[in-house]
Amino acid sequence: MDERPVDRREVVLVVDDEPGAADLVATYLERLLGGIETVVVTSPSAALERLRERPIDCVVSDHDMPESTGLELLETVRSEIGEIPFLLFTGKGSEEIASEAISAGVTDYLQKGGGADQYEMLANRVDNALSRRQAESDLLEVNRKVTAIHEFATDLSSAGTVEEVFERVVGVASEVLEFDRCLTARREGGYVYPTALSEGVTEDDVRRFELGEGLAGRTVAEERTFLIEEVDKSPDADPVAHDVESAISVPIGEYGNFQAISGGRATFDERDVEFAELVTAHAAEAIDQIETERALRAERDRLATLFDNVPSPVARLVIDEAGERTLDATNDAFEETFGCVAGEVTYEEMCARIVPAGVDSIEPDWSDTDMETMRTEVERRTGTGVRDFILHAIPTETDGEVLVHLVYADIDEQKRVERTLRRLHEATREMFAGEDREEVARVAARTAIDTLGFPNSGVRLYDPDAGTLRPTVISEEAVAALGERPPFGPDDGVIWDAFDREETVVVDDLAATETAVEYGDLRSLLVVSLGDHGVMPLGSPDPNFFDDTDVQLARVLAANVTAALDRAERTEQLRDRDAALQRELDRLEKFAGVVSHDLRNPLTVASGRVELLRPLVDDEDAHEQLDRLEDAHERMGELIEDLLALAREGRTVDDPEPVAIADSAREAWGTVDTAGTALEIEAGDATVHADPERLRTLFENLFRNSVEHGSTRGRIPERSDADPDVTVTVGTLPDGFFVADDGPGFDGVDPEEATKYGTSSADHGSGLGLAIVREITDAHGWRVTVGGGGDEDETGARFEFRTGG
Repeated sequence: MDERPVDRREVVLVVDDEPGAADLVATYLERLLGGIETVVVTSPSAALERLRERPIDCVVSDHDMPESTGLELLETVRSEIGEIPFLLFTGKGSEEIASEAISAGVTDYLQKGGGADQYEMLANRVDNALSRRQAESDLLEVNRKVTAIHEFATDLSSAGTVEEVFERVVGVASEVLEFDRCLTARREGGYVYPTALSEGVTEDDVRRFELGEGLAGRTVAEERTFLIEEVDKSPDADPVAHDVESAISVPIGEYGNFQAISGGRATFDERDVEFAELVTAHAAEAIDQIETERALRAERDRLATLFDNVPSPVARLVIDEAGERTLDATNDAFEETFGCVAGEVTYEEMCARIVPAGVDSIEPDWSDTDMETMRTEVERRTGTGVRDFILHAIPTETDGEVLVHLVYADIDEQKRVERTLRRLHEATREMFAGEDREEVARVAARTAIDTLGFPNSGVRLYDPDAGTLRPTVISEEAVAALGERPPFGPDDGVIWDAFDREETVVVDDLAATETAVEYGDLRSLLVVSLGDHGVMPLGSPDPNFFDDTDVQLARVLAANVTAALDRAERTEQLRDRDAALQRELDRLEKFAGVVSHDLRNPLTVASGRVELLRPLVDDEDAHEQLDRLEDAHERMGELIEDLLALAREGRTVDDPEPVAIADSAREAWGTVDTAGTALEIEAGDATVHADPERLRTLFENLFRNSVEHGSTRGRIPERSDADPDVTVTVGTLPDGFFVADDGPGFDGVDPEEATKYGTSSADHGSGLGLAIVREITDAHGWRVTVGGGGDEDETGARFEFRTGG
């Protein structure tokens, strides 16, 4: 695994028969979701062409389109392309369409409208769908590798030599684990010799090591795994090739080791180590079998006198010329395993005892031309129940009879591990379907007991506020053995240490170990790390309960639990964010209602009362005060109108249309008191996709800002169109348009702050005019930048709008 390729950007296909709407969706998605690429099409047929041409990670589609509906497109995508996230984002919403979408299997359904917040919610839904697809893809990749390793372990049974096993280890590491540069080395006497090399390793990259010398020699001598993240900083590494920066080295039992090397630093992680250890464990077991078989073949001519020394169960049959079978001899292991002793039971009685009901017995028909050794997997009944064996039937012809030695190699543990791993993957799918971290923890705790067969279990998740590991889920069995458990902190021993160091901790006998906390009836303890989420403590009332296989299976479970917790945490964050956005939408709706009703009505009453009062008052001073009161009422009315505009203009533009920039600007200029100012238009016949009314409102607010702030600074002492003090210019940009003036600019106010609510440099400014401009900009999906006018004196104000077209 030398240099892994950088992951491609995820691609989102946007389908909408309205180009402006499609472009707007794409703009929001690319702005809000970093690292994605959008592709825009305007018809379902074009969408299908893109889906057939290149990989697409997610589809966002409108519903009502001329060719077909979004649901019809979904059906075609599911049948031709397969299961990819498909979000229906439509302006036509109804319970009927929502019901049809859910029944059709749409990933998510969202109705257009609601302003920029709705597009942010759409981006969140897309991000959630992509994250969920990536998590499922990661799980499929893990399952693919585990399945391939199981197939590798099964195929190893056909390997005839140790050298072939070493070669197959390199093959599976290259093809399944995707290690670009790897090798195996075999122990011979006091040395470790390279045996099999991947395509990325040459003879110049390897050499012989003495036992205990260098990384290879230490791995074999100590029979332990090394993970080297930076070779030049590790005292354990002694690479032959100069371009090796990181490596893993895993023992293959006592027979040798496997190494993967890389030219990059920290290329390998704990998951790579776990898969490599799983492969080498199967390889070591296969070599054990080969070595046993080799010894059996070497002794075949002397099995008659020596087979009692073979540790595997062995029985000898005699088949006479008539085909009659006699149980001639059994070794101690056979008698201990199956409870059958030659001379006490016949061959038929032996078969009746050890062959389970419904399982075929092995009845080979050896003859002068059929004397090959037979090897097959069988189930046999033992004193401890039905177990799995590999049966070697070795025939030898002598004096007109055939001697058949039946040698049983117990593989029940290997089969148990395979079955356990399959159930682990089923539990992992259940964990990934969990709604939150607590549900993941509950499934994990039961899996440890029901699937792995551990006596009790628990999950402790880290509480950052308290700085402790809280007992999130403790199994009933653990509570019975330990009682109720408190949170654990830094001074509470091995469970905290396993979390703090992110390591696996095994205590074989708690009674013989000094511990910081009491463990009740437990004698054995196994704690596996769940990364920064917490730990999973597993216990047993028996000492020395957890063997190497248990530790490996627990680590596999912990890795899957960690991945499920990562996904659950991300899902919770997205759910909270969606809820916050919905609350904000509700707040804006409520705000608009308050402004339009609760403020306007009392103001109308107050203004009416002033009109009723005026004829009743003769005092000139009182009339002057009433004039001021009317001015205040008028000012309050203007503020209410601005606030309503602010709430209204933030709604998303659903149906933009081409609008001539020059015409819209001239129309807006005619609605503003612009005496003493001049308008210059440099837009020609340029158009922009916009809501005509809101584009005109945008220009009105910008023109009013130029006029008001120009007069505020005393730049317009005499209003004359012939010799204006302020000139406003409207022009085009390659990707939008601009509005600029040569007035006093933003004296004392940060230009970027000027468009925020409540910011104004005018004595009587509401601070809402430019905020409305920004709301209209966001509603169209545009971007606005604010700065000086750009002349040599750096005066004036300039607003540039990037519309994307």
